[in-house]
Amino acid sequence: NAMPKQDRQAADWIFGHDFGEEARNGNSAISATTLNVPTGICIIGSGTTTNGLAVADAWNHRVLIWHKIPEHDNVPADIVLGQNDFSSNLANHGKDSPDSNTMHWPYGVYCHENKFFVADTGNRRVLIWNEIPQKNGQAADQVLGQTTFCSRDENAGAEPSAMSLRWPHGMTVWSNYFCISDAGNNRILLWQGLPTSNGAPADLVLGQTDSSLVDHNQSLYWPRDNTLNMPYGLTSSGPWLIVADTANSRLLGFHTSDISNGIGRGEASALLGQTDFHEKGDNRWQSPTEDSFCWPYGVSSGTTLSKFLAVADSGNNRVSIWEIIHD
Repeated sequence: NAMPKQDRQAADWIFGHDFGEEARNGNSAISATTLNVPTGICIIGSGTTTNGLAVADAWNHRVLIWHKIPEHDNVPADIVLGQNDFSSNLANHGKDSPDSNTMHWPYGVYCHENKFFVADTGNRRVLIWNEIPQKNGQAADQVLGQTTFCSRDENAGAEPSAMSLRWPHGMTVWSNYFCISDAGNNRILLWQGLPTSNGAPADLVLGQTDSSLVDHNQSLYWPRDNTLNMPYGLTSSGPWLIVADTANSRLLGFHTSDISNGIGRGEASALLGQTDFHEKGDNRWQSPTEDSFCWPYGVSSGTTLSKFLAVADSGNNRVSIWEIIHD
């Protein structure tokens, strides 16, 4: 119910099933209280109404929304997206092609100024609702990564470009940029302002020197301060864009002052998890420590965390919490 103040502090409540269980969908029929590989979570609403919650229930091919953040165990969700009801869980409603109201492995969720975003990863796209959805199965208003709602090819069926996606996951607004982590293309795409049309191309790219290039670490074995290897999570905190550079087992920080340095090909200004930008070992090839990572998957900061950063350190089966000092 509040920020943990000590290591291994027990959670206050749970949803998906009981604390002693781990089976998908609570080892029961799918419903408004079950989950199957939940991978993304965010607060929804804006201003004084940031009291809802959204969860990307990836392997049920849906997103669950609670109008109010649950305050006790297994509160049923109020809204489901990607499915027409809470008892269904087929990818793209069991059809070969997607549509504006279907999903296939949605891994990320994000809300900004009442706009709602879903990284519909298996369909290689990001879905956008212009307002927070209010009914089950509500269709999205806009799509990124594809030119239409009915296509799902990697990189929109063509060579990689500034508009295409291969494995979108994390999303955030940083300064005046809307950012998507495109893990399958080993890059972060940035749009100046929120995109307003289907298939809108990004304005800048991080992790590659050109939007047509996609190799991990820019074809180098060792990383650099301007390379990425399967970046999954990202968040913003003050002037910082923080990226979980997952396969390099590190976090990168890009500062708004880097914009003037040509951020499209720019270098990270801050580093966590490794001793320098040229290292990539899981836990620095040692046993885990309080300042190491093994495949960090998700990062979160902002409204509810204030000056804190939470990192889902997936390979170490833990969450680490850091204090951020802005400069």
